[in-house]
Amino acid sequence: MKRISLVLINILFINFSFSQEINGKIIVNSESVNQTNNSVFLNLQNSISNFINNASWSNDNYSEFEKINLNVLFSIKSYSNNNYVANIEFQASRPVLNSSYSTPIFTFLEKNFQFEYIEYEPIVFNENQFESKLSSLLAFYLNIIIGLDRDSYILNSGNNFYNISKTISNYANQNNISGWNSSHNGGKLNKFWLIEYLTSKDSIEFSEFFYNYHVNGLDLMYSDILTAKKNIASSISSLKPLQKRNPNSILVKIIFDSKSDEIKDIYSGGSFFDVSSIISDLNYLSPFFSNKWNSVR
Repeated sequence: MKRISLVLINILFINFSFSQEINGKIIVNSESVNQTNNSVFLNLQNSISNFINNASWSNDNYSEFEKINLNVLFSIKSYSNNNYVANIEFQASRPVLNSSYSTPIFTFLEKNFQFEYIEYEPIVFNENQFESKLSSLLAFYLNIIIGLDRDSYILNSGNNFYNISKTISNYANQNNISGWNSSHNGGKLNKFWLIEYLTSKDSIEFSEFFYNYHVNGLDLMYSDILTAKKNIASSISSLKPLQKRNPNSILVKIIFDSKSDEIKDIYSGGSFFDVSSIISDLNYLSPFFSNKWNSVR
C-alpha cells in the first residue's frame, strides 16, 4: 500500500471532541487541485469533523482517556461541480492502560473514492437506508474502528459494529454504488472483503489476536514486561492458521500495516527475550516488512 504521511495532522488539525467515542482530527488536503476558492475544502473538512465527532456511534459513555484517537486525511485528486475524487487514509489508535502511549489499531487507505458534497449541507447518515456515498463510507469505517476498539478490550465485543458496517456495504451494493463490490481495487484488498472477513466465523484467530495482543500484552506492560512480551509473541503466532487458510489475508495485512513499527520496537530492547521464534513467525505472516523483522536483535 502506498503510504501517505500523516505527520502534519499532529500540527495542522481541527480538533473536535464532543462525541462519546471518537476524538477525530481531520485534514482535507487540496494541494493537487487547481482551485482558487479553497473555502469549499475547508467547509468539507468542517462538515466531516462535525459528522465524526458530534454523533454518538454507540450507547456507551467514554471517558476522555478512553476515546479512540482518529486521524483522517482526505487527499483531493480532483474537484468539479461538487464532485470529488480523493484518497482517504484512516489511522486510529486506542490508549494503553497505565501509560501515556496510544497503540495503533487500524490503518487503511481508501483509494480513488468518488463522492458528491454540496457546500454547507450537513452530512447525513441513516442506518436503515443508503443516504450518500460520503456518509456511508465514513460510517462504514467508523463502525469498524469502534468494533476493533471494543475487541481490544473484550473478546468478540465488536461484532455488533461490524454487522452495522456489513449492512452499510449491503445497502451500497443494492444501490449499485461503485467502489463497494468484491472486485473493487483489484479484489481482495478492499472494503468489501474487509467487512466480509471481519464478520466471518472463519476469522476467529483475528479476534483472539486482537484481544490477547492488547489486554494480555500491551495493557500488561506496566506491571510485567517480560510476560507481556511473551503473550504478544504468542498472540502473533496464533495468526498462522489464519494465514495458512487465507494467504495474503486482508485481516493479517491490516494488523501489520498498523503495528509493524510497534512490534519492532517491542522486541528491540528492554527485558531479555529470545526473538528467534517471533522473527520467524513475523516473516511468515508479513514478509513485506522483513527488513523490520530482521533488524530486531
